[in-house]
Amino acid sequence: MKARILLLPILASALSAADAGDYVERFDTIYNSLTVERRGTIVELRARSRAGDFRESAVDLADPLRLVVPYTRTLFGGLFFKSDPEKVLMVGLGGAGFHRLFAAAYPDVVLHTVELDPKVNELTQSRLYFRPTENTPVTIMDGRQFVKRTTETWDWIILDAYRGGYVPPHLKTEEFYREILAKLSDDGVLITNLHATTELWYSDLRTLSSIFGQVVLFRTTANPGNVIAFAVKYRTPDITNPASWPDTAVLNAPLQGRLDMADIRRERIEWPAAQAARGRILTDDFSPVEFLDAMKRGNTTE
Repeated sequence: MKARILLLPILASALSAADAGDYVERFDTIYNSLTVERRGTIVELRARSRAGDFRESAVDLADPLRLVVPYTRTLFGGLFFKSDPEKVLMVGLGGAGFHRLFAAAYPDVVLHTVELDPKVNELTQSRLYFRPTENTPVTIMDGRQFVKRTTETWDWIILDAYRGGYVPPHLKTEEFYREILAKLSDDGVLITNLHATTELWYSDLRTLSSIFGQVVLFRTTANPGNVIAFAVKYRTPDITNPASWPDTAVLNAPLQGRLDMADIRRERIEWPAAQAARGRILTDDFSPVEFLDAMKRGNTTE
């Protein structure tokens, strides 16, 4: 990977759009009820559900490389476990908040995104000014179907396919994780965004640890309800000890002050063995994701 920041084509169009006025727009699709809201230079893409509006992504049109949504910073923790990815697969486009800095920092890396809803893709380009390139293509397809059909292996696979606060159940099961395992490079890493505030948390932990050789967790400082899990297929070498991770100063170089990997490193949390033991493994035949995610944690003392 070349350690440099490029001025992406999206910057010019986003900067020119920064002079436009505020607005709120709503769109209904067969998959989502979407809201796009512009306040100042910030444009948010939100998805509605019974529980209310959930922010899918946001961009600052005056500074498109700024990571507006806190957990997108934590996704860069993948650098601790595979610091030289050549091919990254991301399931869930949102508003491409992660994509801009990643593509600018690592312009030679392929970041291929799979998005189910074509309207999300349209709005991300027309309202949030993301411009896919040869190295940042977007495929409109169900994420699991793409993983099944791809003949490539991937150094990072990022799962961030929230829909109104929920992850589709078929993207949470042990069968799907086995399919991912088969498409990861030998030293590759799965990166997945988890809710840590509901009963689903226990099942997520149990299911991930039943399939992957090692799992490391990072709790997003600015939003403790978001935990990002990093999972690898191998059991050795040990990745759970931060002393074995690459030097943060080396990892910071391509990011050129946009992100301090030392801050991300401090977000690591210990594996909650007791909580993982409470969960039931999610399978294609048993995956009550929305039910579990609606049940708030705290009914019992940890």
